[in-house]
This record gives sequence, C-alpha cells and structure tokens, in this order.
Amino acid sequence: MNENAGPSSSGTARPSEGETAGTSRTAWRWAVVLGGLGLAYSPMWLPRVREATGIDIGITGPASSIVWNALAVALLIGYVHAVERRGLDSVRLVRPCGTDLEWALVLFGCHMGWTWIVHTLWPPPTDTGTATITALPIVVVFAVVVSAAVFEEILYRGYPIERLTELTGHRWIALVCTLPLFIVPHLFFFGPQWLLYHGSGTLAIYVLFLWRRNLVACMLLHLGINLPILIPTIAGHLAE
Repeated sequence: MNENAGPSSSGTARPSEGETAGTSRTAWRWAVVLGGLGLAYSPMWLPRVREATGIDIGITGPASSIVWNALAVALLIGYVHAVERRGLDSVRLVRPCGTDLEWALVLFGCHMGWTWIVHTLWPPPTDTGTATITALPIVVVFAVVVSAAVFEEILYRGYPIERLTELTGHRWIALVCTLPLFIVPHLFFFGPQWLLYHGSGTLAIYVLFLWRRNLVACMLLHLGINLPILIPTIAGHLAE
C-alpha cells in the first residue's frame, strides 16, 4: 500500500479537479458580470472621464443623459450578445402580457394617488433639479423623459438585478446592491425632498419588476411616472 496516497502530509486535503474547475467557473462568472455592471453604470463614471480628458460631446446638463444612457445601453447589449452569449430575454426584455400591463396601471394609480396626497398636504418647495429640467426646450424634456424610461430600466433594473440574483441566489441581495445606486443620484440632483414626492414612483417600478419581471411593462410605468414633468415645462414656456 502506498502511504503517500491521499491527503498531503500537512493534513490538508487537496481540492479535486472538479472543485478547482467549479471555483474557476464561479470566478469567471463574477468577472463577466462585474464587467457588465461596469457598463450598466457607466453613465455615472463616463461623464467624469469626459471632464478629465476634456472631450466635448456637444451637449451638457440633463440632456447629456440621453447620450450617456444610449451609449451605455448599446455597449451593454453588445456585451450581453458577444461576451455572455445571451439574448435580451436574459434581462427580462420580453413582450408583456395583459397582466403585466394591468399591474403597471394599478401601480401607476397608486403612485399618482400618493403624489396627489403629499402635494396637497405639503406643497413641494422649488428645487434646482426640477427648475433646470423645465427650463429646457419642450422637445428636449420629452426626449429626456422617454430615453430615461427606456434606457434606465435596462441599465438599473434589468441587467443588474437579474445577474446579481443569478450569482447570489437571492433577489433581495440584488435589490440591496442596486437600489441605492438608482436613488442616490436623484437625491443629489433633486434634493432629499424627492424621496417624499417621487420615491413612490421608484417603489412602484421596483415592485412591478420584482413581481412581474417584465422590463417593457416597467418602461411604460416609468414613462407614465415621468411624463407629468412636461406640465410645468409647457406652462413655463407658455408664460414666457
């Protein structure tokens, strides 16, 4: 009998080839997803790169979000297809069914009801974020609203929540990791009062995605939630 067979002399068992391969696959999956997350959240860091390099894209302010979000979505979709070898259904970009749309409508009604209540009881103060957006041309504001509804759902809900859920096995972990990255930029731009007056819209979108897992329905809900900003925009331009 060969006494050297089996565990090493130190008493520590060596990992089998299967365990080593499994660890390598897990590490590779994390690396791939982290790369995708870097692209999904690139609208947060690409503008900083532009500022540092002095590159002029010909558009500034809130309207520039259209460019950064569109670029991020294009890169992310290419990444999903070319690197991950997966389709758009993997980020839940699929055709909605009637129930998906019904829930989108119900949650939109809940958000609008809450908005009406808080605006009636506690009229919101003027914030620089809203003033900056409503001062833009109407067509630009409309483009910002539509692009945000489409692009942000892919970048901040579809890809990160689905991938982190797959990796961790827990949707709540994906939610905890991604929710602050969506909320905090809004608080910086609109002020902390945004959470009281518009946080219900964010809650409605997350509930819809977690419940129905349909990105198109979330896009429609997101669009409905953002469209009311056109009212003060149009009113302001008519008053000029």
